Amino acid sequence: MTRAMESAVQVIGSFLAAALGWVVLEFVARPLRKFYDLRGEVIRRLTEYANIKPRWREIPGYRKELELSQEEIARLEKAQGVLRDLASQLVAFASNETWALYAAKAMGHDPKHAADGLIGLSNRIDTHDPQDHKFHRKTIKEGLFRDNRDVI
Repeated sequence: MTRAMESAVQVIGSFLAAALGWVVLEFVARPLRKFYDLRGEVIRRLTEYANIKPRWREIPGYRKELELSQEEIARLEKAQGVLRDLASQLVAFASNETWALYAAKAMGHDPKHAADGLIGLSNRIDTHDPQDHKFHRKTIKEGLFRDNRDVI
């Protein structure tokens, strides 16, 4: 190979490496970073709303409304909206970021599963049912973490 050909191969190789790096950065690394930021926000919000007061208590065959102040009702409604918004962001990630989703799943994360748990919790956070809440939190945890962390 002549020096000119070697130089041309080096230039083309450098260009291809840069193009591949750009593709990996834009379609895997950045969306994956957004997923980890979103995961942190889920943890933060679940912690923030961990002590929210329910509006309803279910007794077999009967649903009793509990007394809440207007502030507590507003906080409950805000929590429902926040959880639903976080779920929608996880669904958008799972539906739109194909390559980053493959990487996330390879690392043991399942954003759609976590979103299902967030939607379930947003639908039931207003009702006193510790087992139901525990189930939804477990679903969220399974989707966001590959290990059994006690973060949420």
